[in-house]
Amino acid sequence: MTSPLKRNDEYVILLELLFLLLAIAVLRMVLAPWSKGLTSVVVLWTILLATSYLVGEFETPVRINFGLTLRTQAAFALAYVVYSGIHGIWSWCEGMPVRFWLGLWVFLNLLAPIFGLFFRRLLRQKALFVTDTHREQVSLLRWWGFECVESIGPTQLPDWLKANSDRYGYVEKYGVVVVDATDFRAEHQVADVAMDYFVDYVAVTSFTLSGYLIGPHPRHIAPFEMHSVTKRLKRLIDLFSSGLAIVLLGPLFILVSVLIKFDSPGPVFYRHRRLGRNMREFMLLKFRTMYRDADQRLEALLATDPRLKQEFEATFKLKNDPRITRVGRVLRRLSIDELPQFFNIIGGQMSLVGPRPIVEDEIRYYHGYSLVMFRVLPGATGLWQVSGRSDSSYETRVRMDTRYVQEWTLWWDVKIIFKTVPAVLMRRGAY
Repeated sequence: MTSPLKRNDEYVILLELLFLLLAIAVLRMVLAPWSKGLTSVVVLWTILLATSYLVGEFETPVRINFGLTLRTQAAFALAYVVYSGIHGIWSWCEGMPVRFWLGLWVFLNLLAPIFGLFFRRLLRQKALFVTDTHREQVSLLRWWGFECVESIGPTQLPDWLKANSDRYGYVEKYGVVVVDATDFRAEHQVADVAMDYFVDYVAVTSFTLSGYLIGPHPRHIAPFEMHSVTKRLKRLIDLFSSGLAIVLLGPLFILVSVLIKFDSPGPVFYRHRRLGRNMREFMLLKFRTMYRDADQRLEALLATDPRLKQEFEATFKLKNDPRITRVGRVLRRLSIDELPQFFNIIGGQMSLVGPRPIVEDEIRYYHGYSLVMFRVLPGATGLWQVSGRSDSSYETRVRMDTRYVQEWTLWWDVKIIFKTVPAVLMRRGAY
């Protein structure tokens, strides 16, 4: 399995967020020239992003930049209330005049969508277009951010997915399937096969440019509910917790980096290819705990010791692994080697709590049971990590991951996070 085609969506999002920050700064200078501190700009920008995410502003798969929608009005109103509250208790957040807030409202509702339209027109992602009646509208889809290089009818989609996916249902050719949902029957046909294949399905219900500003906007077609207030709260908790952890643990990061460099030659961080949501590969970050030639040592070891080979094939780990360095053994015992995964969480590749991220060779263990875990982001911690970790059988891990996805609640995440600390301190199943 190789990585899917590079998607441009993350670059569009970054451009739009930076442009929003710039817009707030310019509005402050023009409409509140007496304001001096940059703190007000950064705080308002952060609050606006948080409130926008909370009301679901960013759920639309092809736009992040507001518009004439109820979500934008709710995000703006919440940002105004929260900022006013912070201003009342923190003097560094300066009060802004009414004309500033009016200017920001005009930008969010009218100017930001137009700029985002051009950003997505310039940075498009390749997609498959599923339609019977709107094949001539491919050029308009470029304004939504899609470069539809291939078009098929809804009835052809099952055969196309079967021909362009691997045995696990992973679709490599395109990262997105755009569905013409002006005919509701097409969406139902896609929903029937969506559960069996790992790719993003996006329903487009409007083929007019005015739809970009006021809707209806494209939306995800998913085999189960992907978006809700609690799921958005989960992501906000991920971002806040990971950002805070990186700041507070900065000195520990530096100390561990120095110890690793002195202990053995090689890089500080170890990047390992894992499978994330929709089976998309990402590079999981860890502190390096093994010697630089660990792979060669493993091959030689397994070739000469059948017992160790059997142990490794069962759990993909070795209890007394000779590849681990002296410092690495301590880092693993205390789970400090996992701390760089906070950067994966910030990058949207992982969540704080979720199924265990696995390598491609491990898919076979899940295929006979359930692949539902690939519908969500993998987690830095999870149900199996607080239930014995490596001491549990692989079948038990699969069952735990599947149960977590199917029965997920935000409160369950909170309980797992609180159980993670004693599990790490007691070093259950850590090696």
